[in-house]
Amino acid sequence: MNDAVTPPTKPAKPAKEAKEKKEPTVRRSKFAEIYPDEANITVLVEKNPKKEGSKSHARFEGHFKNKSGTVKEALANGVTYQDIAYEVGRAFIKVG
Repeated sequence: MNDAVTPPTKPAKPAKEAKEKKEPTVRRSKFAEIYPDEANITVLVEKNPKKEGSKSHARFEGHFKNKSGTVKEALANGVTYQDIAYEVGRAFIKVG
């Protein structure tokens, strides 16, 4: 019998099952497939074409640290795959 003062009780929720933790998978971007780590990069410009003081200017300097290095070396110097794709499209560098 429900009393006017006592609210009705809700049925108990079933306990949630603990989810199994999956091992993180290593995701490689499509850029990594297009520009493999061992591919050579050749800089085709004499000076940095990016706006001085910008982050992209600082990253492009990573190419000048190794005038003709590999993609892996450029990535280690702070260059990103997106930078490489942009710079290849603008003929600032050549990969391969």
